[in-house]
Amino acid sequence: MGEAVAALERWLAQPGMQPERDCIIASIAGRPAGYAYVMVETPIRRSVLLAGIPAGHASAPVEKALLEEATAHARGFGLRVLDVDVPERDAARQTFLVAQGLRHVRTHWHLQRESAERCAVALPPGGTLRMAVRSDAQALTDLQNAAFSGSWGYSPNVVAEVEYRVFDLQAPADDVILLEIDGELAAYCWTHREGPDGPGIVGMVGTQPGRQGQGHGKVVTGAGIDRLLSLGAAPVQITVDRDNEPAVRLYRGLGFELDWRSLWFELDLTKV
Repeated sequence: MGEAVAALERWLAQPGMQPERDCIIASIAGRPAGYAYVMVETPIRRSVLLAGIPAGHASAPVEKALLEEATAHARGFGLRVLDVDVPERDAARQTFLVAQGLRHVRTHWHLQRESAERCAVALPPGGTLRMAVRSDAQALTDLQNAAFSGSWGYSPNVVAEVEYRVFDLQAPADDVILLEIDGELAAYCWTHREGPDGPGIVGMVGTQPGRQGQGHGKVVTGAGIDRLLSLGAAPVQITVDRDNEPAVRLYRGLGFELDWRSLWFELDLTKV
């Protein structure tokens, strides 16, 4: 329990997050009955709803009240949409969200690689791999923002956010593998491990826009997988937008297979 509380405290301490402002608590007879955290993404006028309701409570009334409060909260910032991610298997919550006016807008595939075989992908000419350090935070932030600009649901990050998430959010810190070509940063793979006995996670893979389509994503993703396997983290998991066909082909080529799906639902906040 102590480590879980510490992890939550680190998560809430991320730069840009304001839990006193954005976390809504529902109570019944003076006891907590659920929460809603509204992630405010002002640059793209989007909000993301994270919610939880403990077992034993009447979920529908509590969830409805939390959704209404979250919607009003997001509208107060002049945001355009409220998005919610739901596992495909949770049919009851999907039905609830549709009844509240949300619609399905995106599907994410959660892929898993069971094999413990290393990728050992060959480096391109002039290519080298290394682990990111704190002094790389600015370059990593610039690369990430450039690589994902215009992607659905991506809100640009600032250096403090990226630095904290890489080096301070997790204990131990995440590993980010950098691919440099002739001394210039070309691509990165952000990896994470879910606890000492948990799976390995490939969180984000980004390539400089001018270098996309040259196989650099495969090289750096393979290096990320190999790093996780060297730490004993297996299986390895990754999430991808179903509509991102190049990324799907890349990950399948590295041995990932579909494990489960999640569905994104969206509420248009501009409509009353």
